[in-house]
Amino acid sequence: MHNNSFFHVFFDLDKTLTKSRAPIASEHAPIFVALCKKSDVVVVTGGMAEHIREQLPKESEGMYAMLAQSGNEAVAKNGEVLWFEKFSDEQTKRSLAFIEKLKKYFNVKVRDENDLVELRGAQINYSVVGYHETPEVKYTFDPDFSKRKAALAQFPLEQAQLAEVDVLVVPAGSSGFNIIHASKNKGDNVARLLARENWKKEDCLYVGDALGPGENDETVIGVIPTHAVKDPDDTFRFIRENLLS
Repeated sequence: MHNNSFFHVFFDLDKTLTKSRAPIASEHAPIFVALCKKSDVVVVTGGMAEHIREQLPKESEGMYAMLAQSGNEAVAKNGEVLWFEKFSDEQTKRSLAFIEKLKKYFNVKVRDENDLVELRGAQINYSVVGYHETPEVKYTFDPDFSKRKAALAQFPLEQAQLAEVDVLVVPAGSSGFNIIHASKNKGDNVARLLARENWKKEDCLYVGDALGPGENDETVIGVIPTHAVKDPDDTFRFIRENLLS
């Protein structure tokens, strides 16, 4: 792959640029900054804009755009909010009721019941084991998404009811779920940004760890070219060898 092929590079955050809810590794930070100087970098994640800023290098602030909350909180490099698609009260109510059913299904003993749900504004997130659990616990809970996909398969009626109010539940991160606008997923919002900026899809690339069926990066497939990675080390090896070399 020629390193000049892509002018606009989109990245997932957790398990792609950084470990789950963790700061970027010190050895990866200068590589990220170097790429931001060379290309348009856009970070696409279920997390909020503030989570992105906390996890990425301080010296890179203002050098990348953000499609936070699965792209429903869009922020330009200069900090301008491009759009913010908030959940309605009805969407929130139904989503929280579904989370309670998932909690009973998993029946996991957690350290802190208050560390499981985040109302982020444009989406709701549920961590089965807790956002601030140890990386070991989070990464070993469901590394191949199979437990979370099996859980969703148990609730077809509930998911159909969520769909009535434009809500979709997808496995995301190491041990959680993103509860998002069904008609405004990552792929939709990547396309929206391309249209706004007048970027050509062939000049873009999306890099993520969850491009498989039913996973939270899958919706980007077909919108722009994609490249699957296993973890941050794999991501930054790809950047060095193909985007910066």
